[in-house]
Amino acid sequence: MSQDTLLVCILCRFSETQLSKTESIPGQMLFDQLSHKLAQSDQETITLRPVRCMGACSHACIAAFMAPNKLTFILSQLSPTDSVSDLLEFSRQYIAASDGKVPYKDRPATVKQNIHAVLPSLPHQP
Repeated sequence: MSQDTLLVCILCRFSETQLSKTESIPGQMLFDQLSHKLAQSDQETITLRPVRCMGACSHACIAAFMAPNKLTFILSQLSPTDSVSDLLEFSRQYIAASDGKVPYKDRPATVKQNIHAVLPSLPHQP
C-alpha cells in the first residue's frame, strides 16, 4: 500500500470575495471529486485523506502531498472542480518520484500556479 498521501481540507470555504455559485462546501466538494476519480482508477493511487483544517483558511481550497522521505507540497487557492485532473496527474508524478521532486517543467499547470509551500523531507532517522 502506498504511503504517498494527499490531504484535502474538507472545511475550506471561500471568502466573501470568492463566493461560489454552489451551496456545497468547496473543500468537501474537492475531496469528493478526487475520491470519486481515484475510485475509478485502475492504477496505483495516492492515499486520499480528509483533514478538518490546515490553517490556511484565507487561501481556500488547500491540499498537501506528503510521504516519508519526500518533499511535501502544499497547494492553495484550488478550484474544487477545475483542479481535480491536474491534482490526479501530479499524484501519479509524485508517487513515481522517489524523493518527491517532480521537475517543475513536468508539473501540471494547477500545481505550478498554486504552490503555497514546498517543505523538505524530515531528516532520516536511523
